[in-house]
Amino acid sequence: MHDVENNPRTQLPAVIRLPAPGGVPDQPALPPRDEEEPGYVVHLPVRVADHAAAVALAGTIATSLSFLGAVDAGETTVSTADDQNNRHRVFCDLPLLDRSRCPRPYDHAGPCGEVVTEQRPAPQPAAGP
Repeated sequence: MHDVENNPRTQLPAVIRLPAPGGVPDQPALPPRDEEEPGYVVHLPVRVADHAAAVALAGTIATSLSFLGAVDAGETTVSTADDQNNRHRVFCDLPLLDRSRCPRPYDHAGPCGEVVTEQRPAPQPAAGP
């Protein structure tokens, strides 16, 4: 596997994931990734205004569909509408010691797999009479 700059990325053998309970019953488990095996990739074009919005939406879609065994959320990418061959990764997806994959953003700071809680500002009281 290579990243968007075509640099090789280290990869451990993928674990076969089974669909979650209540998932699609006829959906086969995702086989280990092998770029030499034939298969199909579903491209779902969704147009948004900017790169940040595209990455956020792609991450949300991939995460929400990851209960399906055939969805490989870690391989989610975004591109501009007029240059779809130049794709940018959404998730880091590098292998971790426990054989899972890093769910953090592609260009995250700090070690892979480290959970960072989002700090949201406190809501401001509504201004009124």
